Amino acid sequence: MIRVIRLGSVSDSLLYPYADLRWKSKSKKGERRFVVEGRLCVERLLSSTLDVESLLVQECKESEVQSWSDRDLPVYVLPKSEICQLVGFDFHRGFLACAYRPPKMQIAALNWSEALRPVALAALGVSENENLGSMFRTAAALGVQDILLDKQSADPFARRTVRVSMGNVFKLRIYFLDHPADQLRWMTAQLGVRTIVTTLATDSTPISDLSFDDRPIVLVMGNEARGVDLEVASNASDQTHIPMELGTDSLNVGVATGICLHSIVSRL
Repeated sequence: MIRVIRLGSVSDSLLYPYADLRWKSKSKKGERRFVVEGRLCVERLLSSTLDVESLLVQECKESEVQSWSDRDLPVYVLPKSEICQLVGFDFHRGFLACAYRPPKMQIAALNWSEALRPVALAALGVSENENLGSMFRTAAALGVQDILLDKQSADPFARRTVRVSMGNVFKLRIYFLDHPADQLRWMTAQLGVRTIVTTLATDSTPISDLSFDDRPIVLVMGNEARGVDLEVASNASDQTHIPMELGTDSLNVGVATGICLHSIVSRL
């Protein structure tokens, strides 16, 4: 049951996770907590299986959260002015939540039989939170639930990533790759997975010309500026590109992900 708790001071130790959020754009190594902001993202968090520690709600909005969940959770209430003081910026979204990151999943745990579609998305070196969040939102919209990330990618649970994903990150299964080239090669050799790498090379196959069989697919998207690592690309089952007109030579990685995923999913 959600328990409304009115606090008398922003210095209360219960509010520590929400303090100075303006300066917490990156999580400390080993930090398990993360903070979510905004009505929709908080609602989707509460609907997920993730462990939630608490909510922080602007005064006069506390009644709205009562129907969102039957979890046993404290809901801290403060006036808007004090929330702004606490987080360090002009916060106007009304709702915050503090939750715990799920345990890190390794690629060996990926079970294709549990997937809505036999497609996974690998984001390697995607370092911008906005791009990663956009990719998550697109993947969820197309029924792609399995996401592979490397160490160079942005934090999937950063506030900005979660917000741009519209909370869809909570619907996804995220796996972490320590050695992407080796692990993707292993997936191809041992599990029969087809890896499709996007590239700007014109000698690659246009995405619309790819044909598909019954092999599960990992679509690999690379860094915003550098693309996919050469070792990963050279060992891929396929290299593909999006044909472009009017002298356009590249697309935002979030946009490119949407085009490629839709092209693949719509033809399976």
